Amino acid sequence: MMLRVLASLTLIAALLLQGCGFQLRGSANSISKSYGSVHVINHSGDEALRKIVEQALLDTGTKVTPTSANTLEILATKEDKRTASYSSRGKSAEYELLKEIRFQFKRGEDVLIPETTFHARRSYLYRETAAVGKAEEENILKREMNQDLAQRILLAIRRSTQEDQP
Repeated sequence: MMLRVLASLTLIAALLLQGCGFQLRGSANSISKSYGSVHVINHSGDEALRKIVEQALLDTGTKVTPTSANTLEILATKEDKRTASYSSRGKSAEYELLKEIRFQFKRGEDVLIPETTFHARRSYLYRETAAVGKAEEENILKREMNQDLAQRILLAIRRSTQEDQP
């Protein structure tokens, strides 16, 4: 009974907030409302990251076009893999994956987000007996890092839309 009352109150509160036009600041569609479309220029050659960034923009309702005045430039990316720890036999027991992206966001000639660098880092344990599985794990971690970096870029763009508004 108590659970039904709580669920009903939550539903009523949500409907009231939606009815009055309440929207969280920096919600996903704030990019599409502020910019409409974005041209992604990839100077880095990292096609996997470019595709993830473009898909993230599309998911917000923003069009990705080659003719938009709003330009997201992926200036450079850098990946690194290093040994984080060694086994008692002196072999790598844990690896650390690092990725760095430099980008800027412009509207015409106006630089809305100056050159900015974001970093992502993941680590995983390594066993020689499971090399194939660890290679797949490494690929999954790289995709996750790309998704994290794409979300951080979108967050920076959302912040730039909020700075334009009072």
